[in-house]
Amino acid sequence: MIKLIYFDFNFWRVDILRLSLSYAKIPYHYERIIRSNWAKEKKKFPFGQLPVIEIDGKMFAHTHSLARYCAVQSGLYAEDKSRALVIDQVIDWANEITLRIAPSIREKNIEKSSMLRKKFIKNELHTWFRYLENLFDSNSKDKIYFIQKFSIADITAWRVIHWFTSGQLDQIPLEFINKYPILERFYNKISNLKSFNQLKEFKEIVN
Repeated sequence: MIKLIYFDFNFWRVDILRLSLSYAKIPYHYERIIRSNWAKEKKKFPFGQLPVIEIDGKMFAHTHSLARYCAVQSGLYAEDKSRALVIDQVIDWANEITLRIAPSIREKNIEKSSMLRKKFIKNELHTWFRYLENLFDSNSKDKIYFIQKFSIADITAWRVIHWFTSGQLDQIPLEFINKYPILERFYNKISNLKSFNQLKEFKEIVN
């Protein structure tokens, strides 16, 4: 059985793996590591990072690689090379915007963190959501899915949009997504997809 290992909180990097496997009814074991124990656990993992997947006792790392593996296993990737590129771009977009907001999350000093968050909102937030909306609009013919069928691109975009509109990120106005009506409609359609929103992982994330 596939084992997923991540910290003891929900985050898109591991959630897209869980959602993909669950969507295809592929069983997996989920191990959570307490964040405060990470310093002593870190050396056990390739690249000193999470998430990892363990298969037959061997560990594999890096979000994009793991996402592609889970998508292929779940039938949520694309055989067509051009469509596969679209999927890969969405996953890379998720990683890029995360790297840009990360300094304001990691900063322990409240005033510095607030300053970094304001800088992100001013210089990065709208730029990167505009990139995603343009990517969707230029590739989606049905304006429901990125590649005309449900894929890990939709799961990834949905999960990151949810993160940014859930109120978990200080100073980011929840209504900012209104500036991106195409993305907002996409998010709502995926949220209402019964084959997706009935997954226990989905319910855990939104609740």
